[in-house]
Amino acid sequence: MNDERDEIRRRVDLVSLVGSEIPLKRNGKTFKGLCPFHDDRNPSFTVSAETGRYKCWSCGESGDVFTWVMKRRNVDFAEALTTLAKLAGVTLTTRGGPPASQRQEWASAMEDSLAFFRSQLQRSTPALEYCANRNLPKDVLDLWEMGYAPDVGDALASHLKKGGHSLTECKSLFLVDQDARGGYFDKFRGRLMFPIRDERGELVAFGGRLLGTGNPKYINSGDTPLYRKSRVLYGMNLAKVALNKGRQAVLVEGYLDVIACHRAGVTQALASLGTSLAEDHAKLLARWTDEVVILYDSDAAGQKASARAVGILQPEALRVRVALMPEGDDPDTLLNRDGPAGVIAAVKGALLPLDYQLQAIDARLSPDTDQYWVEAVEALADAENHLELDKHLVKLASRYPGFNDPRAAQTALRKQVTLIRRTKKAVHEPGKVGALITTRMVPLAPLHSAEVVVFTAFLTEEHRELAWPFVCKADLFLTARAAALSTAISTGFGDAMPTGPVGNWLHVIEPESARQELDDLIELFHGKNLHQEAILQAVERLHKERMTPRFSDLANKQDDPDAKNEFFLRLVKSKPAYQQIDGPKDSLF
Repeated sequence: MNDERDEIRRRVDLVSLVGSEIPLKRNGKTFKGLCPFHDDRNPSFTVSAETGRYKCWSCGESGDVFTWVMKRRNVDFAEALTTLAKLAGVTLTTRGGPPASQRQEWASAMEDSLAFFRSQLQRSTPALEYCANRNLPKDVLDLWEMGYAPDVGDALASHLKKGGHSLTECKSLFLVDQDARGGYFDKFRGRLMFPIRDERGELVAFGGRLLGTGNPKYINSGDTPLYRKSRVLYGMNLAKVALNKGRQAVLVEGYLDVIACHRAGVTQALASLGTSLAEDHAKLLARWTDEVVILYDSDAAGQKASARAVGILQPEALRVRVALMPEGDDPDTLLNRDGPAGVIAAVKGALLPLDYQLQAIDARLSPDTDQYWVEAVEALADAENHLELDKHLVKLASRYPGFNDPRAAQTALRKQVTLIRRTKKAVHEPGKVGALITTRMVPLAPLHSAEVVVFTAFLTEEHRELAWPFVCKADLFLTARAAALSTAISTGFGDAMPTGPVGNWLHVIEPESARQELDDLIELFHGKNLHQEAILQAVERLHKERMTPRFSDLANKQDDPDAKNEFFLRLVKSKPAYQQIDGPKDSLF
């Protein structure tokens, strides 16, 4: 598969691909145009034929040919791969995937099941009465294709068998199950049925709500050959237009909540099903929107789920707000009591996560209790910036017990926040290079000028062989950012130095932010006067500055025999790396 991706990268000209959608003009070695990802009035979007990457220097959007197709067409990687393979004339291996005929059979069984459920709804007086009591008129039932699974053991199984469908295959689709004697029975019985379609509109699963009393109230399809519950959001097929237009999603908890929001005019509403919000859900949302409003139930479980959802959504660079509904309400009850205006007001009144968290603490606890301040300070420690923290410190200081002076109270609270942050920082050990190479690079101080020289030399074919022994030594560098880049490079290539143009191998380096950092170095410094002596001087400077603080610490301990031995050992090791390479120094020039 990697060979296929590499072949696609070689065959697809990113400049032509992007230029077919937005006008580009040559600007030196790159091409420039207006960014399609934000309201760009001054061209800030560049495309490099050399590296096969694009970047907007204003909004920060960046990537390669695959990222471009994924973001411009709102598709996942598999679809982008298929699209680009066709464009490049590359035949993809199936990797053991099901043949088209089997997928057609699955789709046919699902659609026949839906037709059966829909016909049964019109024949069931209890189901129609339930819908009437939930204020679900016929046009709503039709739009959401709702149906009914009769409370009969094998009604659907018999229908599917008569239709020529394999019940063994239907079992794999979570439509029927098998008893100990080998007979088949229906998975859904006596339930109002909600068909689940993915973002492409394909029917992939069902959910069923029990009409009467009993448990479980809801049954949802498990994972099947067509469905992964962590990758599908209910309502996405109907919310796509609103998401594209407004770039905002409203996340709710269940089927009827989604339907209620759409009926209220909030047609960007979605829900995760059969599982709590997952990272894949967040990635799917990030392809379609920039902001998510969480509109979960107002009870304790809903508040806990909201806090968890915030933590999953924010790493995908999504703006997140949380709606605070009246106690005991959900979108469905809000619509039935206050009409569409009530739902719209709840969405518009959504708060930033920290504001929401502090309001929730206020609703549960009194400022006279220790628990109130324990939770409040914990929440403040998660403030995204100093302005947000300062705003809440001012508000809370006047209520902080034991202080008459608000400024003294602010200082005391700030110290507690700082202590908690330091504790969290120590637990995660962000000072270690390994902690930096995760899903994204941690924003750190700029690179040292000597580090820039070494990495730029590595990115230049003429000097790469000289720079290679140094660029993979993470302990050579002064800044954590450079050490993280070094680790990313050595992890990607091991002992084998990459060869050829950067665009042929840059995609091997992980994560994406490390690739972008190197691409930025090419954009900013490539083509500058760079010679071998300057590279070696940069390496020697890094060695000297790296070792100086260590020497001073050891030199102050010369009365300690162990420290003295370590001092001389490090003195020998501090010899510049290029002087330790076998052969005369002149051979490097």
